[in-house]
Amino acid sequence: MIIENLQLSHFRNYERLQMDFTPGIHLFYGHNGQGKTNILEALYYLSCAKSHRVRHDEYLMQKNFDYFSLKGQIVNDNKTVSLMCNVDTKGKHLFLFNTPVSKVSEYIGFFNAIMFYPDDLLLFSQAPKKRRQFIDLELGKLSSGYTHALVDYYKILKEKNKYLKNHKIDDLFLDTLDEQLIDLQVKIMKQRHHFIEMLMQHTKKYFQLFENKDLEISCVYESDVVYIEDETLLKQKMTEKMRKHREKEKLFHTSLVGIHKDDFTFMINQQKVETFASQGQKRMYILSLKLGMINSIYQIKKEYPVLLLDDVFSELDEQKREILLNILPVDVQVFITATECIQLKKNHNITYYEVIQGTVNKRRISDE
Repeated sequence: MIIENLQLSHFRNYERLQMDFTPGIHLFYGHNGQGKTNILEALYYLSCAKSHRVRHDEYLMQKNFDYFSLKGQIVNDNKTVSLMCNVDTKGKHLFLFNTPVSKVSEYIGFFNAIMFYPDDLLLFSQAPKKRRQFIDLELGKLSSGYTHALVDYYKILKEKNKYLKNHKIDDLFLDTLDEQLIDLQVKIMKQRHHFIEMLMQHTKKYFQLFENKDLEISCVYESDVVYIEDETLLKQKMTEKMRKHREKEKLFHTSLVGIHKDDFTFMINQQKVETFASQGQKRMYILSLKLGMINSIYQIKKEYPVLLLDDVFSELDEQKREILLNILPVDVQVFITATECIQLKKNHNITYYEVIQGTVNKRRISDE
């Protein structure tokens, strides 16, 4: 998968920008605050209809404008896909093949982009919700069935929480809601478990290339019920757990058990990354996770996503830079930002761009 064309209108500090891309590595360099990261953010937004930096779309609109537009042309398996995101004060309008798409879940998955961003290091210390969102977003790109199960789960959970606020509670009705939740939980847990298992297999290989091979990394999937492959037994354990908490849920007027409480704890040598690892190790862990995502997507989709690396070289020494460039699959299209023009030695086509106050100038192409 590669993106061949990108068009921005009134996005961040770009009034208009149109760029054509080839396979290989694209390095955007320049001083801070010039608009390098904004290009990667636009690519990421085209991929999943959201920013990796801000929650509210109005912050993405160019000053004095109340809308922005992003367009992209993707080539995947010799097929061309056109995507468009038009965002204004009334909402988000998504298009595939110039046809409106009513749901974000129907849009996501056509253009896969994996982003490495310096603030990703917060993943280890943030609330469990952030780690669930991280896993759910990547899994959702790979499985529409997962996304649908997740949407249905939260819809029923909302109904249950609303019902628990009533003064009179019918336990039979709660049993019905819990049965529906349990069926969906089994589907969600199963996919989360297998995805984490696959992701960490790939991630471990990359981490050992960057760091001391004596360091063993892992991810513990924490849920109210320990995952087991036997679905009948898993449902039974979930039912027992929910019934055990029934009276407490009535008292607190909210659901206390379920996959909406799950967490994913990342470990080094059986200790939590957030407390054990150095900043450098955390950075390598996150970078390895993102590279692991690339291989996980390829394993399932038989296609590589686009890789976005924002400010990845700032804390990498020359040796680690070389390791990173050498382990990137040749078929992955890569977009990198840096504060200076770093001459990369790699058997990829490398295109260099200088970014100055929202103006992008292609400088030279190297085949070294």
